[in-house]
Amino acid sequence: MDLKTKIKNSKPFILSLMGGFFYASGFPMEINYSFVLGPIIGFFLFNYALLLERHKAGPSLKRQMLVALAFSLGFYLLGFYWIPHTLKEFGELYFPFNQLLGFIFSLVIIPQVYIYTAIQRKISNTVLLSLIYVLLEEFVPQQFPAHLGHSFLSLAPQFPLRLAPIFGAPIYSFLTVFLGLTIIEQIKSKKIPFISYGLFGVLILLNFILPGPSNGIQLNSLNVRIVQPNIGNFIKIDSERGSVNSLKSVFDSYFDLSTAPSQKPLDLIVWPETSFPSLISSDIMKKNNDLQIPGVLSQIIEKTQAELFIGGYDLKPSIGAGDFQSQFNSAFLFGTDKKLKDVYRKIHLIPFGEALPFGPINKVLSHYITNVSYFAEGDKFTLFKTKNGTPFISVICYEVLFSDFLREFLNKEGIAPQFLVNLTNDSWYGNTAEPAQHLFLAKWRALEFNIPIIRSTNTGITTVIMPNGSESKRLTYQQKTFLDVELSLFQREKTLFQQFGLWMTIGIAILFYFILYWARPRT
Repeated sequence: MDLKTKIKNSKPFILSLMGGFFYASGFPMEINYSFVLGPIIGFFLFNYALLLERHKAGPSLKRQMLVALAFSLGFYLLGFYWIPHTLKEFGELYFPFNQLLGFIFSLVIIPQVYIYTAIQRKISNTVLLSLIYVLLEEFVPQQFPAHLGHSFLSLAPQFPLRLAPIFGAPIYSFLTVFLGLTIIEQIKSKKIPFISYGLFGVLILLNFILPGPSNGIQLNSLNVRIVQPNIGNFIKIDSERGSVNSLKSVFDSYFDLSTAPSQKPLDLIVWPETSFPSLISSDIMKKNNDLQIPGVLSQIIEKTQAELFIGGYDLKPSIGAGDFQSQFNSAFLFGTDKKLKDVYRKIHLIPFGEALPFGPINKVLSHYITNVSYFAEGDKFTLFKTKNGTPFISVICYEVLFSDFLREFLNKEGIAPQFLVNLTNDSWYGNTAEPAQHLFLAKWRALEFNIPIIRSTNTGITTVIMPNGSESKRLTYQQKTFLDVELSLFQREKTLFQQFGLWMTIGIAILFYFILYWARPRT
């Protein structure tokens, strides 16, 4: 095979790899910049690479799957390069094993593209393929659900995303795929599909001119202090193992930051995920009303007269503290009477970080794979209430990335929160793009459900996200300080996306299909 032929044969893989790079550029890097058109360009290049493979004599599924692999690899190399760092920090895996595992993970970071690659060999309808890809994004399990349409968030709040409370993020993925495939259709037919471009343009126009969700009755304001202690992983782990010096260092940090002078009386103080290092038993506390809460918590409440909302470890009832799945990753609310008001136990655990996805053999594997936390799964959606009666909910860490999970939470009978608290510890990822990406994706929930989000982290980024995607002042990476915010609250109404979810985007796809069907030329 001559050099020219080799270059020609490698062209689809190079284009697909570049497509993966463009896809990743739609998400923030360390410079906190995201390229909104990146995923559109990336998905087009990926499909163009598949098209080049189809034009060859006897195109094989194997070669097209390799094109998909190149797309996934490009996405990983630019967007998720921080995974080996996390494997070193969290899993204590060092070079070259962390790099090798990171590379292996790159092969399945966006598993939906492999299924899509197989399906597009049989289906050519642009609308149907666009809808199928959106459904794959929503239902194929992914470790980090960074979807094609998420890059549109970089437009907000300067350019509002009015479709978000109606259709959620899926409509933006649908539009991204639809535009990419429309360009492919034009290349294949050598004709301009004016109606398809027109439909895309109409929805983009509606995105900017539709009225946003109206604020309901103003309820009250809440003076919130969000503590960012910037506690390193060594001290954090050492304190959780009971080291006296580390415990003192952790407690002193939280006490000093929580009780520092404030301009207004505080209503609520928030600490990040797993901030309290000692084990708490919420069941025993609830049954024994006279039981004293930990001293540092009592002292902070006594000094500030504020309620305290913290992340920590909750003992699973009837199980020894050292047993398999004996603890919950939890959020606790302590009232000004120094009593435990309620607890939320994390339901959606991180695969390979907090649990293993292998069902009944997990307990056996836990004896050999020791760098996983093996938390128990919570089974209850908790509605908290502040001392003035304002209801709120909490999700922990990456639970906030799953709109279907939060939608189920919000639609639970008897739950009508006015704000959401997201407790997170991103310290395992270091000074990489991950904290900015995590915040970027979390903002979608504020837009989709028209709800303010208090985001409390250990090392950053700590902020309050408003329902239009704007932020309060933020605490950046490795700042050791606190953020005081006066949070104005309004009576929330359910958004259309909260009520109907993915069905709204399916409805648009059906509308597009029939418009294009009836507009096609008749012979």
